[in-house]
Amino acid sequence: MSLINRIIIGTWSLSGDFGKIPNQEVENILYHTIKSGFIEFDTAPNYGAGEIDNILSKVISNSNQKIKINTKCGNSPNGIKSFKIEDMIKTVEHSLKLFGSINILFLHNPREEIVEWPKIINFLNDLKSQNLIKSTGISLARNYYFDDNLLNQFDFIQDEINLLNFISLEKLKKIKSKIIARSPLASGVLSGNLNEHRVFEKNDYRSSWLKGERLKNILYQVKNFERVSNMKLADLAKSFIFSQSNVDKVIFGIKSKTHIDQLVTDIENIPFIKKDTLESIIELSKINYGLDFQKKGY
Repeated sequence: MSLINRIIIGTWSLSGDFGKIPNQEVENILYHTIKSGFIEFDTAPNYGAGEIDNILSKVISNSNQKIKINTKCGNSPNGIKSFKIEDMIKTVEHSLKLFGSINILFLHNPREEIVEWPKIINFLNDLKSQNLIKSTGISLARNYYFDDNLLNQFDFIQDEINLLNFISLEKLKKIKSKIIARSPLASGVLSGNLNEHRVFEKNDYRSSWLKGERLKNILYQVKNFERVSNMKLADLAKSFIFSQSNVDKVIFGIKSKTHIDQLVTDIENIPFIKKDTLESIIELSKINYGLDFQKKGY
């Protein structure tokens, strides 16, 4: 599979939850994305309280490309989390109305909310048998895992996988489902643009955790990558995720046309990560990237 076909464009970063972007600018970025050859998108009804879905729907309706939409159920635009069948039916109906079809439907970060798993699995499989969705999926909450027998009942598993958090690569090794990695740049932590003076806007969800002592700790962790590679941090992060043979696709969040142009360049020029570098990264993870285990980093 070519790299461009392994890339899914994440829309959460365009939704306003990472800082407000004017709607017209979001439209222009999405049009540029499709024109650049990226035709698979990841979204959810609660991103930007539903606004990004409306914009994405408009862009798709004006495009002559066959666009794949991966969306989720379990979270609503008003912030209420529910895995009741009646609530998920409303979500699916709304998404179908907006997009016409659904490529992958994910359960959105369930933890303890679901008790009757067979009922939920049957619901998803019924949607699939009716050709309302192409594939079933589960988007895992960070570092929250279910047993292999349950996970194997989904076509796709979405999880956070990056240089600073790749525990799932081992945990999901025996799973037959295809793996989709999200947050390859760790919400911008691995972009190479973060410093201790960075202050995020109040309407950027990162403002609640990427600050103060924790920000300093994370920067300390990140600096340790200089010990194992002379690659630019973002290049190392992308090369790392693309080197994972059991990762089928990768979700990249974008906020500008420049981000799309950079992805196009990366597809053509991203260097392969060396085996000894991979081994060194694994060793770094074992020592918490040089940070005291009592301190909170990434």
